[in-house]
Amino acid sequence: MTPKERKLHWYKYIVKRYLNDIQLHIRQSKNEMERSYYCDRYACQLKDFAVALGVHPMNLDKFIQK
Repeated sequence: MTPKERKLHWYKYIVKRYLNDIQLHIRQSKNEMERSYYCDRYACQLKDFAVALGVHPMNLDKFIQK
């Protein structure tokens, strides 16, 4: 597996699933405190994953939303 294939595999099977899971928690939040916790967690994880992938967080968020 080439480095590019490993990066794409990591994005597809780890990053995208993890961030989609957090978004699901945001949508299912029962109160504002819980929603705020997951929104902060999402923003922090998005930033960390974007740095690891070498992309801008806004671009990564666009790809996750698709």
